[in-house]
Amino acid sequence: MEHHIEIDADVEAAYKLCLEVERWPQIFPPCKAARVIEQDERSQLIELTALANGQPMTWRSRREIFRDSRVITFRQVKPSPLLSWMEGVWHFFPLRKGTLVVLEHRFDVKEQLDANHGIQGVTNPKEALEFMTRSVDTNSQRELSAIKEYLERDSSKSATHAWRRQFEEQLVIAARPEAIFELLKRADEWPRLLPHCHSVEMVYDDGHNQEFIMTVSTQAGQERIRTVRHCNPSSCVSYFQSEPPPLIRIHTGEWLLEPVSGGVRVTSRHLVELKPDKVKQFWGELSAQEALDRVEKAINANSRGTMQAIQKRLSA
Repeated sequence: MEHHIEIDADVEAAYKLCLEVERWPQIFPPCKAARVIEQDERSQLIELTALANGQPMTWRSRREIFRDSRVITFRQVKPSPLLSWMEGVWHFFPLRKGTLVVLEHRFDVKEQLDANHGIQGVTNPKEALEFMTRSVDTNSQRELSAIKEYLERDSSKSATHAWRRQFEEQLVIAARPEAIFELLKRADEWPRLLPHCHSVEMVYDDGHNQEFIMTVSTQAGQERIRTVRHCNPSSCVSYFQSEPPPLIRIHTGEWLLEPVSGGVRVTSRHLVELKPDKVKQFWGELSAQEALDRVEKAINANSRGTMQAIQKRLSA
């Protein structure tokens, strides 16, 4: 599996952050504990505890450090419970403006699972492979987004960061994650489910990847929004708007499903960046914070409405 992201920050800053393992729990949402057991200039032995599809896993990895080429390789020496092995590579490439970070994973699940592996909902190798694929995909996207957010937030090079914000809305729904995921995935059903959605024109859908044009009600009236999504069964739907509303330069996000006591915690997470000239055109002389407050309130209201509609449908 491979994931990548472009970051408006110096390549050395990005590489250094990846080496500072003990800071990860404060930066990476899935990471709950991290410690360096052994370390020298060329390698690290680390132990991590992270949430995988909402369930904690602990493992140890040996990391080899290649500073000249800005590469870090890793291999789990004490794999997480479902794996026979895992290895991968972090690459950091300088761009004309910023950095390209590429994260690769290769792994295989155990042919026979331990009876007390401790992962709920996994009883055989097929389910283990599906679980780990979802986990690696979701956590990699969240980690790369966290690196980007952390480095760009602390960068003073670009004034556009003042017009950018991350935020989220959550609701616990007493239902199976598969049922919630199905309603999130079936965007073509949204006009019959969501009050703010008037129509959905599905351009492409292969069961995992989708592209559609949605007509929704906004503060400015009805707008057509073009969205590209990737659906990971039962755990995550990630997306970006290739044609967002006029005020918005960038809108990316994800729907996350995490089993908790009483049901499933559904999180709608967003990253938006506004267009200052369009803000002035539509709303006059608003500060970046005031404009972002309005947009966050509107988007969170739609997310909350979506989650409440799903809750109502599944409780009927």
